[in-house]
Amino acid sequence: MKRKTFLASLAAGLLLGSHLAAPAFAQAAKWPSKPVRLIVAYPPGGATDTQARLVGQKLSERWGQPVIVENRPGGNTVIATDLVAKAAPDGHTLLLTAMPFALNPFLLDKLPYDSAKDLAPVTVLATITNVLVAHPSLGVKNVPELIQKAKAAPGSISFASTGTAASTHLSGELFASMADVSLTHVPYKGSAPAHQDLLGGRVPIMFDNGVLQHIKAGKVVPLGVTSAKRLPWLPEVPTVAEQGLAGYETEAWYGVFTTGGTPGAVVQQIASDVTWAVRSPDVTPKLEAIGASAGGGTPEEFRRYLARETERWGALIKKRGIRIE
Repeated sequence: MKRKTFLASLAAGLLLGSHLAAPAFAQAAKWPSKPVRLIVAYPPGGATDTQARLVGQKLSERWGQPVIVENRPGGNTVIATDLVAKAAPDGHTLLLTAMPFALNPFLLDKLPYDSAKDLAPVTVLATITNVLVAHPSLGVKNVPELIQKAKAAPGSISFASTGTAASTHLSGELFASMADVSLTHVPYKGSAPAHQDLLGGRVPIMFDNGVLQHIKAGKVVPLGVTSAKRLPWLPEVPTVAEQGLAGYETEAWYGVFTTGGTPGAVVQQIASDVTWAVRSPDVTPKLEAIGASAGGGTPEEFRRYLARETERWGALIKKRGIRIE
């Protein structure tokens, strides 16, 4: 799909998909009628995987069917997405992915699926604010010190990410653009391998949402949070914006999709049940423990959010000349 038509297809084609085959489903057997596969686009051990297992267990209780979590990392989320795109359109195969899903049409010349037709947005599972952290060996304690160090030696400071066009990557690109500094991007396949090199000092900084335990252990230095306001669980850490980059704000989102053409009534039920799961009193605190805010909402709300995020970050990708290597 050409990049210039992607947003139009996202707004029109996906909206149509939400209303398909609802009458037919009303006469069909109760859903789910068999185990549900939850395909995770990232490796085990990271924030996405943690959320999948928390919510999957809760949904198993509600549905009376096992929710089988399968990690299919790689290809900048393309491998997992393609698997779900080609599954039977019956709602028994779900995808848990993140920002790269929406941005791959800007990054890759060709995809094995049509993002706007072969996938049906269900709901946002959670959002997480990133924290800019540094390895102690870098010798910086706040954003101004990092900017000063980066300006003194352009390109010498590298930052890890969980993959190209992930929020952990785009947070760094937006920072570099607004601060007018040159940083070297080092993408990884998920947070676990990125954290390994961050903690080892091989990559000195990272914008990430799964580093709370490392901050508490003193293994990394928190320089700033990417939200508009300070975080309740890190009140002493200022925002990036209040340290000289006014207007800087980013968040990571994690969304649930299913196969395009799935009956609209099934998509609506999945959205309702996922919303119930993430907002349950025994799940929300567990999400908050990893720095996540419960999502939820209707497929239509998710489509609108997806369109806004795609437009915003698509512009940055074009400006920065970001491509998949």
